[in-house]
Amino acid sequence: MKNLGIYLMAAMLTISLTLSAQDNNENKMQGNRQGQPRGMQMSAQQRAENLSKQLSLTAEQTQKVQALYEKQDAKRVQQREEFGKQRKKMRQMQNKEREEFRAIREKEMNEQDAELEGIIGKEKMDQYKAAREQRRQRMEQRMNNRPQGMRQRGTQPM
Repeated sequence: MKNLGIYLMAAMLTISLTLSAQDNNENKMQGNRQGQPRGMQMSAQQRAENLSKQLSLTAEQTQKVQALYEKQDAKRVQQREEFGKQRKKMRQMQNKEREEFRAIREKEMNEQDAELEGIIGKEKMDQYKAAREQRRQRMEQRMNNRPQGMRQRGTQPM
């Protein structure tokens, strides 16, 4: 009988903890204290009205605060656009650098191949190139068979 009581208490504790954790997650998903959905910003007017209520501002002060908030919002939008352009420019620069690196690497490989061909001869070099191409194709196949999230940067659009 004592064991049954202990088991029931443990079960009730587990259930109550689970329910309180779920309630906490729902509150986070629903939004902030002002009832705003998560991720949405209050308008300049709403923020000015809230500040006016908090600090008992006059109508003139509230209008000035609202104008200030609108100015700040416009500046923030402009900054986001500029940052987006800069991010895009950085990606393009990375792509350009990547292409330059590939060109340098390809040139080095051609020089190495020419030197190797001088050592092993044309016939063995053709065999070597065929084996290298088969390795490249197998690697490419393995890369294409991987789950989408695990593919290398080269297969994802920029």
